[in-house]
Amino acid sequence: MPLFESIQNLTFFSTIRESALAYPVILATHLSCIAMFGGTILMTDLRLLGLAMTDQPASDVLVQFRNWKRIGFVMMAASGLLLAGSKAETYYANPYFHLKLVLLALVGMHALAFRRCVHRTPKLAACLSLALWLGIVSFGRLIAYYEPTSRDLAHTVPRTEPP
Repeated sequence: MPLFESIQNLTFFSTIRESALAYPVILATHLSCIAMFGGTILMTDLRLLGLAMTDQPASDVLVQFRNWKRIGFVMMAASGLLLAGSKAETYYANPYFHLKLVLLALVGMHALAFRRCVHRTPKLAACLSLALWLGIVSFGRLIAYYEPTSRDLAHTVPRTEPP
């Protein structure tokens, strides 16, 4: 797709993709932020389920991890955008990338929907959160293992007619 090819061919993204150091460092940052952010999400959700940190009120745990979650999310999203931009055309054809984006949108809606009413349905909020994040991490990992078929390539590579 020309738009995604144009994005990945921007000098900024080409430099990241072609660098022996930049891409691996950004990838390591992305994975580290997933661990930090994911750990705070996990602890919060386990507290809402009554399985961890039960000696503290759930509201205190939510407040305690809020800033760490925000920092982790911003860094994770920023590094993810850098990774995606540097290989935009490849990711465009990857169904696991599409599924990851759909789940990220759902987790955003989940956060907006349950932020105000999490105290009324904490177990439901926690279970949905855990399921969504497990899916995001799983599909994110599967992105690297996707091998496009010739049919997939036929849909993404423009055909040129002979003169």
